[in-house]
Amino acid sequence: MNKHTVIDPADIRRPSVFRQPDSMMYADNCRDLQAAAARGEVDLHAWTRGSYPGQALGDRLPGIRTVGFWDARYAQNWGLGRHCNEGFKIAYLARGNLDLVVDDRKYDFQQGQFIVIRPWQLHSIGNPLVDASRLLWIILDAGLRRPSEPWDWPSWMVFSNEEAQTLGELLTQNNQPVWDGGADLCRAFEALPSILLGRTPEDGETRLKVAINTIMLNLIDRLSAQAPRLDPDLSTSQHTVAIFLRRLPLALGENWTLDSMAEECGLSRTQFSQYCRRLTNMTPRQYLQHLRLDEAARLLKMQGRGSITEIAFSCGFNSSQYFSNAFRKRYGHAPNAVGAC
Repeated sequence: MNKHTVIDPADIRRPSVFRQPDSMMYADNCRDLQAAAARGEVDLHAWTRGSYPGQALGDRLPGIRTVGFWDARYAQNWGLGRHCNEGFKIAYLARGNLDLVVDDRKYDFQQGQFIVIRPWQLHSIGNPLVDASRLLWIILDAGLRRPSEPWDWPSWMVFSNEEAQTLGELLTQNNQPVWDGGADLCRAFEALPSILLGRTPEDGETRLKVAINTIMLNLIDRLSAQAPRLDPDLSTSQHTVAIFLRRLPLALGENWTLDSMAEECGLSRTQFSQYCRRLTNMTPRQYLQHLRLDEAARLLKMQGRGSITEIAFSCGFNSSQYFSNAFRKRYGHAPNAVGAC
């Protein structure tokens, strides 16, 4: 297996959809959870790297962004807002129930179930508040942010090549987030708290490696047993572009160019343009302007709106005159003819 490759966020100089943890797609790395733990409202124990809350792993267990659990013994006044993760989130709900939203679809996450959230899936837990619950999790970075990228499992994982291939397909070729757990997976997850509470990363590394490998092997069994319908199209470059285009309305103010949009999807200009036309029947530039005009029209109808120039700039137009001309061409009248509701 290849060694895990760490992408330094400092190498990325503009907000991105797929790669940069502090971009528009990422929450503040569980800041609300960390604050609740500091107030004594929830017990939080985790070993982490980066800005996730918990005890630092240092250079141990490459590929693990965070492994831990929370114990919320009563209903909370916080929730985990919509975000993506820097890896695959695999979490088991040992007690309670939680509201889950994944890519704008709501789920009832129940005791005894586990979730698999891909790095490109926007999700929230709590929606908006967390109930009394005990949640155990791993966020495992397998070296990909886009569904079309190759896997790069950490070298300490014990998968055979066949198991790694099977797991990769199960995780990327379906979008199902919530799965039924089982006794074996429950026992595997419940091995985590005793390690996190009774050890340090220095003397608990080997035990944690064994525990995580056991979880992942049981994960393969549970996913396979539930026979999900696999769709190879979900792990293609076209699906990557489809996700990017779906997220684009959240970043209309960015100075997008054809080069930067193609780079964001890991494609050449020609490939990106071809997929964009196939999905939208527009060129990338046409589609971007279409979204910007849609958003501008929405903002112009709002009570207490800003000026036309402010709205134009917030939607990514560099000139109020160009915006006015494009708006008139699209809607048949000038922006100042739109009345606020």
